[in-house]
Amino acid sequence: MTHHTMNRMTRAVEAAAPSRRIVELPMRLFHTFMAISFVGAYMTAESERFRLLHVSLGYTLFGLVIFRLVWGMLGPRQSRLSVAWRKLDVIKEWKADLQNFPEVLLQWNAQTLRKWTTVVLTIAAFSTFLISVFIALSGYAIYNEITGDWMSEVHEFFGNFLLMAVMLHIAVILLLVVSKKSQGLRPMWSGRRAGVGPDVAKSNHLWVAFLLSAAVCSFLFFQLT
Repeated sequence: MTHHTMNRMTRAVEAAAPSRRIVELPMRLFHTFMAISFVGAYMTAESERFRLLHVSLGYTLFGLVIFRLVWGMLGPRQSRLSVAWRKLDVIKEWKADLQNFPEVLLQWNAQTLRKWTTVVLTIAAFSTFLISVFIALSGYAIYNEITGDWMSEVHEFFGNFLLMAVMLHIAVILLLVVSKKSQGLRPMWSGRRAGVGPDVAKSNHLWVAFLLSAAVCSFLFFQLT
């Protein structure tokens, strides 16, 4: 049996494997546009030639945060900000853990790892939203020369801070992949997670995804032309 044939059989098996939808399309597009906007803005931060692109991507980042806040209030249950916020309730367990230290270390297991990495990912996500707002506002002030040169230092600080938050997010995901407690970025790209069970995301909300894509692409087109 050739290697090509084996690859085709593997892909066929993976395609036939049961899975369930856990992330709707608007959220997947939001993460994609967010990543592209931040990386593009960060890479063009020191370039005068691409200053308009840098500013436009910064505004896009701000607009995406606004979309996430609105979708977090009006969107489906699995994407509600209130659901994400409740994941931080586990922080209340810190007090009990500290009282039982160091015995608590002997109880550390895979479930505990997954619980605390979820907290870290949630904090990183909320931090990303807040920092993106500061970046957009400080960038607007710089571009329109509202403040002095000191605002450039503030803008650069928040940009580097956001980079660290993103790197932390990626590091935690890699940790979960290595510990075989996560499928990595695959669920965010495909919207599906391997396994049997009901779909968490009942609908893909295609019309919202279309409007979000159209808004981002139209804004960048009119900004850069």
